Amino acid sequence: MLHLYDDRPIIACSTGLQSNSAIGLIRISGFSDLSIFQDFFKIDLANVKARYSHFTSIIDGDITLDEIVLTFYSAPNSYNGENILELGVHGNQINIQRIISLFINSKLVRAAKEGEFSYRALKNKKLTLSQVEGLDLLLNANSSFMLDQGLQVLSGDLHKQYLSLHDSFLKLKSSVEISIDFSEDVGEEQCAILLKESLLEFSSRVTSLWRRVQSDRSDLANPSVSLVGQTNAGKSTLFNYLLANDRSIVSDQAGTTRDYVSEYLTISGNTYRLVDTAGLRETEDNIEKIGIDRAIEISSNSFFKILVVNPLQTNFEDYKSLQDESFDLLIISHFDQLKDFSGDEFLSKLPSSKVSIAAELSMNTTSFKVLQDGSIGPNLESGSMGAEDLEASGSIGPSSVNGPMGANSSQPGSIGADKSGSIGPLITYIEGLISHKFNDLCSDNPLLIGRHRECINNIYLSLQEFQSLTENVEDIAIISSELNILEAKVSELLGIVSPDDVLNNIFTNFCIGK
Repeated sequence: MLHLYDDRPIIACSTGLQSNSAIGLIRISGFSDLSIFQDFFKIDLANVKARYSHFTSIIDGDITLDEIVLTFYSAPNSYNGENILELGVHGNQINIQRIISLFINSKLVRAAKEGEFSYRALKNKKLTLSQVEGLDLLLNANSSFMLDQGLQVLSGDLHKQYLSLHDSFLKLKSSVEISIDFSEDVGEEQCAILLKESLLEFSSRVTSLWRRVQSDRSDLANPSVSLVGQTNAGKSTLFNYLLANDRSIVSDQAGTTRDYVSEYLTISGNTYRLVDTAGLRETEDNIEKIGIDRAIEISSNSFFKILVVNPLQTNFEDYKSLQDESFDLLIISHFDQLKDFSGDEFLSKLPSSKVSIAAELSMNTTSFKVLQDGSIGPNLESGSMGAEDLEASGSIGPSSVNGPMGANSSQPGSIGADKSGSIGPLITYIEGLISHKFNDLCSDNPLLIGRHRECINNIYLSLQEFQSLTENVEDIAIISSELNILEAKVSELLGIVSPDDVLNNIFTNFCIGK
């Protein structure tokens, strides 16, 4: 990313270029003197006060392009430590592009790259690397949990914890240096006390963060919901119902979906990537095989996994590649067409699932049945039943349902359709399971940024080695050497030390103008 090391002034729109809006904010950064832009404004830039808004016009020769609000932030008291000029212009996209082109064509500035404003903030020590990653999380958040954690890492509680961790490490390092350089003045006993106390404080802070990375919750940052199953199982139908849109092609012809199709789905304020995958089956078609391999991979990496099975056309051999998977939800479709159905035997041949339901995936859905622990119903010990039994066992309308039944529910239940015969109650039930899992995992307050998780794990492991060393080795010089290894890992968490590939990965994920 050579552009990151180019110090030329840069320009970009920081409010998006996707649609028209009332106001567009254009930023120019990195110039040495505001006066170089005098030809573009009617106002005398020599009279512009830093951090004050000034109403003026932007001009191209004798032509007035727009009436704007101009604000100047002088270095180093700006977002990225450079001189920044912000132009609040009318948000028509043609207008924004015309003004940006005016400045670029003057050769005084160039177009900014992804994340370049924030990169300069990092370079000028206005932000640490961990704060930049928090900003990345904040800008790309698809849930309130991600939004909150992004703010915490940027300037809130997590950032303070990282700084406190670094401060406590400096105390630990100072106690070791005192033992080396001033042991005669301070006394060996007092040096030992200082080392013990500072190590205890540092260990406490590390352990508190380490507990938050013990369970892998990285999939919460970009949660996906996958629909997996054989051809003609009803995956695409369910996909369209969840989206309330005919996004996937639905056909009686097997193998219609040959590659995955994805769209974004918002449930209770959180956004998930819903993925309809290629149907599983034996095939000689190389293209279809690639789609099936992708389906298995997508399922393996998904936050919430739904297995859709048509018992009328089930080949259990096709599910062998999924036997090691544990699904969050199993949907047995077409139950209205069943005559005799051995539930326990059928479910035992499928991959495990936390919740199983029998459903009719059509707009005239009349009911669906929740199956717990592989059983079809509470009063049918043989585990065999037909569609008539499902209806006879009773159902409750949506007005009687307090909420979705989770995997830990002790009693099976069913939810009937509303009076119009809508599939809505089934969709509400599925969305409830997805939302419940997300909220349940978020309750552990896990750390979402992968690099932070890895750094904290490495710090914890190095700390264990260091503690063992202090208990078994008396040579303070050896202890000091081991401490240097620990210091490098602490510095990496804050971004005091950061490899170039980490920077590349972060800033290419940023939007233009930030």
